[in-house]
Amino acid sequence: MKFKQSIVFFVTLLLIGCAGQRMPEGGPPDTIPPEVISVYPAPNTINFSDNKIVLEFSEYVDRRSVEEALFFSPAIRDVEFDWSGTEVSIIFQEALRKNTTYVATLGTDVKDFRNGNRMASSFTIAFSTGEKIDKGIISGTVFDEKPDGIMIFSYRMNDILADTLNPVHTHPDYITQTGKTGKFTLTNLADGTYRLFAVRDEYRNLLYDPEVDDAGTTNDVLLSAADTMKSGIQFILAKEDTTPPRIVSIQALDNKHISVTLSESLDSLSVKKESFRISDTLGTVELPIKTFFPGSEQYTQFTLVTDKQKDKETYLLSIAGVKDLSGYEINPLAKQKLFTGSNLADTIPPRIALNTVKDSMAMFFSDDSITLQFTDAVRIEKVDSAFGVIKRNDSSFIGLNAIQKNPAKYILKPLSALGINQKYSLKIRWKFIEDLFGHHEKDSTTYFPFTIIDPEQFGNIDGSFAGFGKKSPMMIQAENIANKNQLPKMIHISSFGKFSIVRLPEGQYVLKAFSDDNNNQRHDAGKIFPYHCGEQFKYYPDTLRVRARWPVDGVFFK
Repeated sequence: MKFKQSIVFFVTLLLIGCAGQRMPEGGPPDTIPPEVISVYPAPNTINFSDNKIVLEFSEYVDRRSVEEALFFSPAIRDVEFDWSGTEVSIIFQEALRKNTTYVATLGTDVKDFRNGNRMASSFTIAFSTGEKIDKGIISGTVFDEKPDGIMIFSYRMNDILADTLNPVHTHPDYITQTGKTGKFTLTNLADGTYRLFAVRDEYRNLLYDPEVDDAGTTNDVLLSAADTMKSGIQFILAKEDTTPPRIVSIQALDNKHISVTLSESLDSLSVKKESFRISDTLGTVELPIKTFFPGSEQYTQFTLVTDKQKDKETYLLSIAGVKDLSGYEINPLAKQKLFTGSNLADTIPPRIALNTVKDSMAMFFSDDSITLQFTDAVRIEKVDSAFGVIKRNDSSFIGLNAIQKNPAKYILKPLSALGINQKYSLKIRWKFIEDLFGHHEKDSTTYFPFTIIDPEQFGNIDGSFAGFGKKSPMMIQAENIANKNQLPKMIHISSFGKFSIVRLPEGQYVLKAFSDDNNNQRHDAGKIFPYHCGEQFKYYPDTLRVRARWPVDGVFFK
């Protein structure tokens, strides 16, 4: 009987204890983020000799989120957590270094217990085991669609050979995390040179995982006794491509056309007819390739035009020398693939795959060119007979200058100016357009109507740019944040001087200037290892409203 009473008493105590930790019920939804309301030791304590620090939160927090979001700089690897309600003691299981400033950083991944509200900004506390606290500060911003919770890895380079630093294997010396606006601050840094990386640390392992983590780089930062604060450090993130391209699929479309698909976009300058070779399985007898053309601007799919294939013959396609946009050459283990020749006769004449005036709603200005992409490589002996522009109110004919960009693509430019608000039709006579084997449509004509837009219906942004202090190609990008379907418009500018971005649809625009060091017409976030600094960039601080007939001028990038 006494044993049963003891059990009941023990269970009752447990229930009371559990009841004491229950969260209050009812009331409006909790949207207030948790925060640290007290800390031991006091911030900037010197001659610290204890073996723990203590944090108290404004509310109950998810304990695991705290334990995973706490970082020490320099690193303290072996710690234990002792919880009591909203308070936690972090106990060091290893001796601290002498005469060293430590920074404890609590990242923004900490969330409250009830609704999962995350901390609005990271929390730091500095203490020193010596007579002084280091005072260095580096602050900046990560620009990204999801800017909160991004890790800032910082390495003090004074005792590191720069070329050997690899964040894939080496943990950072100092760490912090961005808040909701992407802003960050590294505090209490010793004098020295620092290399910083912004990393979306998906595995939370304080290491950089290529092709998993988005990351960005910036210039090294120098702190000294005379210059203890550096602000305005900027990052933009991108996922690094470290995988060479490979052949994904090969298909014989008919007995003279082969479709080849690769795993990623190729650098167009690296792709030539000689990059492709087709032979028998022994590699001795070749199937001649007459020409090739890309299926799109992305350069991931190509069509090869060949001599007549043998029915059910097994062929080996080899690709050599091509590179992706990151400079990686095609994977040597995936640059060959077998396919079977087709017995399907090539009888289909070329047709249009892309026409920039095919959509009557497309915006077309008087000095624009017309782009035509055909489904096959074509031969056009008489351009004036094949193409022309007809003015629809009087049927007058306007000739076109034709530039063949590749065997299946033409750029057409009217030989005389087209009138604003006038209606025209692109005329195509198919009997003058044939493939390499003489196939063409019957003697028919197709018309594609289009209208020249009045540029006064659009706006423009005018201003000047002061440059980044170096001579390099520059670009300014205008992005309409009110219309995500509208592609950003980019223009080349000189390092210093005026710029004008014209023919912008109405909307709210964000401007970004960046140095296009490698002339690829996009902003590169840099390379983690081997280290390569990201291209410099600057956002204009204000959103600009563009309206028709009202130029936005006086924009100055300082």
